[in-house]
Amino acid sequence: MSPSPRTRIGALAASVLITALALTGCSAGASDSASGSGSTGEGTWAKSEGTLVFGAVPDQAGSDSNNKPLEEYIAKETGMKVEYYPTADYTALIAAAVAGKVDMMSSGALQYVMATNKGAEIEPVAATLSSEDVTDPGYYSEAIVPKGSDITELAGAKGKTVCFVDPNSTSGFLFGLYQLQKAGLDVESTGADANGNPQFADFTPYFAGAHDKSAQAVASGQCDVGFAEDSIAEPAATAGDVAVIGKEYVPGGPLSISSTLPADVKEKLTTALQGASLEAIQASGVEMTDGFTKGYFGAQAEDASYYESIADLCDSIAAAKCAK
Repeated sequence: MSPSPRTRIGALAASVLITALALTGCSAGASDSASGSGSTGEGTWAKSEGTLVFGAVPDQAGSDSNNKPLEEYIAKETGMKVEYYPTADYTALIAAAVAGKVDMMSSGALQYVMATNKGAEIEPVAATLSSEDVTDPGYYSEAIVPKGSDITELAGAKGKTVCFVDPNSTSGFLFGLYQLQKAGLDVESTGADANGNPQFADFTPYFAGAHDKSAQAVASGQCDVGFAEDSIAEPAATAGDVAVIGKEYVPGGPLSISSTLPADVKEKLTTALQGASLEAIQASGVEMTDGFTKGYFGAQAEDASYYESIADLCDSIAAAKCAK
């Protein structure tokens, strides 16, 4: 019987131990269900008492706040105003968390680890589900090649151009490097290019900037091999644009909240996020959007211990620059 995703997480942690910032964007858009916070406890807010600032990371090029229904649901459940804090990229989201500019955020596991390593006072309270067919959070980092490629396994990436998403991407970089490392390639950085992106002896990296752009670059032949999350890679494979030659389980992206919020607000927010199933959001009267329902399938209660394997991987792969 194949191991469960949770077993894979434990195996990954053991394996890696063996194998060894300018802020961008401004608050835009708000969901408002009350005029006050209703909080009587002491704490600090990113903007002002009674307003929860929500930070999100773009998974696709040009994506806006596809989390609008979730924001409105949180506003209804907590009785507070929710404002969206747009970020241009992963680096900006991490910087916002470190600077205390957000009260809660939706991100990848790597961004959460990097933010806390840099001093962000945030804590995960839930992990998002990757599809309507699963009950366990998590998804896959998939290795893809152009349709008809002679490369059928990742060992064939040696000497080739490899597409990644972003140096701060969980599935599009960290777990890509891990898969290449398992295939026998050297993932120790040999330096950086003019943009500060890591370079490698065994392959030439290309950072596409988004998961869909990584898949597109592979499909067009710009890259010989590439990495993207399964929600992007699988449709591209089904369409016949690329072929999947490898995959690795990734802990589900966390929904995190600020540790500095008043205790009663944290309790309300935790309850809201852990109960934010699609059914609950729809039943609350919030208008659903296509962008939201295509990428959000609910959440499950999780805490910091769920992401320990990410920290272990960061310790093993120095090029990711995410170790504490």
